[in-house]
Amino acid sequence: MEVAGLALSIALLVFLVWASKRINRHSEKHYGYTPIGFATIILAMIPYVLLIAGFFFFQEDPANQMMSIILGAASVIGLFWWIEQHSSFGVALGSIGILLIAGIAMFIVIILASDRDADYYYD
Repeated sequence: MEVAGLALSIALLVFLVWASKRINRHSEKHYGYTPIGFATIILAMIPYVLLIAGFFFFQEDPANQMMSIILGAASVIGLFWWIEQHSSFGVALGSIGILLIAGIAMFIVIILASDRDADYYYD
């Protein structure tokens, strides 16, 4: 069963790369703008960072969680609006879907790459 999950993950990754290249090519040809890039993927991580922060700071004030949801939604809407202003509604819609998936994947990779349990050698 693990092999099927790995194959599905690889298929999803291949689909995301194909779809992002296709959207970028279409948008570059018609609008002169590339909506999916490293900077927009980093911007798509903002809602996830806010949601995690709201979860951790919920103990201090329950309003933190609601504020993180509102600001996370506002950042997604703002990114959608930015892409739509430079291209079209359809390109922005497809780009946001890909960016949110890529954003969560990048967020998970960054979390897993930060080795907090590393053994440090001190003299």
